[in-house]
Amino acid sequence: MRSLHNIIGVLALSLGSLAVQTAGRPKLVSIEVTRPNIVVQGSFLTRVEIWAVPTGTDIKPEQYVLLGKAKRSTPAGPKETWLFRIPSCANDTRLVATEIFAKGFDDFGTEIGRKSLPVTGASAVHEALCGAQ
Repeated sequence: MRSLHNIIGVLALSLGSLAVQTAGRPKLVSIEVTRPNIVVQGSFLTRVEIWAVPTGTDIKPEQYVLLGKAKRSTPAGPKETWLFRIPSCANDTRLVATEIFAKGFDDFGTEIGRKSLPVTGASAVHEALCGAQ
């Protein structure tokens, strides 16, 4: 009987620690443009990078362009907001892109996911970032 109590106690502690681990699991939720920023929503992230896929044919991932790192504007936790200030559309040729996406990272520097803006194509991306000009 005593070992049954020990087993139940160990099992209960294991389940409790599992619940704590999943509660802090990093997640990339969404990305959108709210000028003058690209806004990324996530949970328990340590870094968010904003990337552009340049125009052209047969573009490979090694040709993607890092626009920069977003900054967390809320406390770390289950509902984080990360902001990336959109560079000047008149001066930054990196914004001539067919897709913009965010990469989220965990405590170990491991990429945990990507989310793209809901627009693709050079004209649609430019209008989303810079407005009609």
